[in-house]
Amino acid sequence: MTNVEYRALYARALNPEAYPSPDTDLPMVRAAIDPAGGRPGEPERDLTGLVDEARRWASEREQGFRSALDSPHRASGRRCVLGNCAPLALSAGAWLQWLSSAGNAESELTLALLRIYSSDLGVGYPLADRGSEYRAVLRAHRFKDEAPGPRLAAGDQAESFSFRLPAVLLTMSRLPDRFRPELVGADLCLRAVGVLPPLAALEPEDVPVPVDTFDLGRPRTPDEPVPLDLALSAAQALADRGDGDRVRHGFRWAAEELALWCDALEQETRLATHPDYPVWRLIWARSRQASVYHGQFPLEGRPLAEWFADVDAGPSGFLRALARSTLVRPGEPDRSPLVRGLIGEKGRMFRVFTEQEIALLRDWITHLPQEGSALDAGEDAAERHRRLRVAQGSWHRSDTQLDARPADAPAAGDFGRPTARSAYRALLSRTEPPGLRQFAHRYVRRWLARSRFRMDKAERGLPARWDPDNGLRGWLAAEHDRHGAAWTARDTPLPSREELIESTLQLAPLILIDGGWLQGYTDYRLASSPAGHFLFQTYWDELGNGIWRQNHPKIYRDLLREMGVELPPTDSEEFAAWPGFDDRSFALPVFWLCIAKFPQTFAPEILGLNLAMELSGVGGSYRDAQVALRHHGFSTQFVDLHNTIDNVSTGHSAWAVDAIDTFLAEQPDLAGRQTTDAVWQRIRGGYRSLSPPEGPAARVYGALTAETGRR
Repeated sequence: MTNVEYRALYARALNPEAYPSPDTDLPMVRAAIDPAGGRPGEPERDLTGLVDEARRWASEREQGFRSALDSPHRASGRRCVLGNCAPLALSAGAWLQWLSSAGNAESELTLALLRIYSSDLGVGYPLADRGSEYRAVLRAHRFKDEAPGPRLAAGDQAESFSFRLPAVLLTMSRLPDRFRPELVGADLCLRAVGVLPPLAALEPEDVPVPVDTFDLGRPRTPDEPVPLDLALSAAQALADRGDGDRVRHGFRWAAEELALWCDALEQETRLATHPDYPVWRLIWARSRQASVYHGQFPLEGRPLAEWFADVDAGPSGFLRALARSTLVRPGEPDRSPLVRGLIGEKGRMFRVFTEQEIALLRDWITHLPQEGSALDAGEDAAERHRRLRVAQGSWHRSDTQLDARPADAPAAGDFGRPTARSAYRALLSRTEPPGLRQFAHRYVRRWLARSRFRMDKAERGLPARWDPDNGLRGWLAAEHDRHGAAWTARDTPLPSREELIESTLQLAPLILIDGGWLQGYTDYRLASSPAGHFLFQTYWDELGNGIWRQNHPKIYRDLLREMGVELPPTDSEEFAAWPGFDDRSFALPVFWLCIAKFPQTFAPEILGLNLAMELSGVGGSYRDAQVALRHHGFSTQFVDLHNTIDNVSTGHSAWAVDAIDTFLAEQPDLAGRQTTDAVWQRIRGGYRSLSPPEGPAARVYGALTAETGRR
């Protein structure tokens, strides 16, 4: 595979709703990772030995980059380093994004990895992820493409070789069941390296924050555990289970990829510190467009368009001719017609070059000798030009396709039309058999369509319109008051012991995937977004903040054991087939799992569903359950926990309305309030989807409108 192809893979892997293609993406990952495995004759080290080796290597490579940056033209070298670190640094930690799922939410290993990932995200705060910190550095240095996405992948601020490692890591992250040990091994390697050697070589004045900010192995706040220690423990836990070879393989592969990347980037950095090189890059990048407009201007007897069309001949002839032309006065940029006239405000090339590009041209002219270009002077000129020409190959990407499969075009296949019970297990993991996504999309459409049936006539629900001035906090307080008043006024009969156990059992397929509707918001960019960070923090809480004894599914299992019910693992075939479950107990959890696969497509509906779920029991039904559990001698920990963490002041219910208010405030005001109102109606439908209307009329309405697209 060429490095250019990894640009496209990188762009595809950023899509939170695009499952990697088994025909194109998976072979690229296999081609990248399979050849790794250590050097012949080198003794195998344990994980601690590999960590020590990686730390020594990083220190040595840092010195090489310090040498490369030691130049009068350091600014160009620094820009080269910052641009080429971007594809990896902007997604620092994102390779862990899908390692947790509804099916493994009770696993201590999963919770340990989630603790590392939550630190990378800066859980609880918007735009607090490690990638956002690196974006601030790029903005400080006036980079235009400072966010991961198609623009960065198609741009020229990073060489193609800089996309290979992040592209493979991000694609592997979308296939966690297949690559979990390798991902954990690669993560350990990156934590051991800490700060990428090129970044570590920068001076304090080069970076607006301490360079240790980018150390993946260090805690980001004083009260956090050390990520490197957690990563080492997680890797050792997998090794103890028999996956040690695969974990070490992932570590070795990441180390080798980092070494190859550093080799290429150190060479690029040394080239970037020569004034000829940035100018030639600029010419190369603009040659295709420039050839259209420069057919008449002669340069040493040839039309300039021919020079642009013949850029494969290399920089030497072109730059030497340009330096000798009337456009340039060597050593005097202010007197050179190229700078003074052509690209000035009255020139024919006004605004063709950016301020930074003009600065490159000025610097190049400044360092030309008075008698013309010195490009061929010195014994190393031929070698320098050869390397310049070799580097050209990674810049030319005009035919590269950076498209990703649209989120609204689910993968084809024949998953069939299974019952909710039979679909449950397949939906628990991140793995997607052919047709699963199509099934999930259809299930969600029908469920949401039924939720909209006679919505305006529903007794309770969200208000008909959203108040942009006051948001939902006032409505939330009033709704909580209503819950409390209703609970005080009614005399709820106590269920019998058998009825209580039965109802607790039937809720197990739902409660044992607590937070499952939000697992799409573990995606790196969504989890740290202004609205999405509330949802990830809620998910993080539902799983116990990485602490097993606080894990909600684990606490619910403990309650069931008190009742004499021992269920199989949630992700096992035996669980879904458990004869004690009613079929209808799987309908709502399957909806949760299906909608979670589309965190962007159904973002408004997920926001509404999340609010309904978090508010549903606060002040009312949780108190009913508490009374019943205590009366029959069972632990009330589960309902006590939810009645507090879901509270309407600082808990999940409050976060839910804050997420909605933030999301709606960000909607574009394209036609008055029409856009916001349309999104609000979708949020209302999502709110009602927790308990949609039953009955034949509602179901027929849901089936028909889901297929026709009518609202």
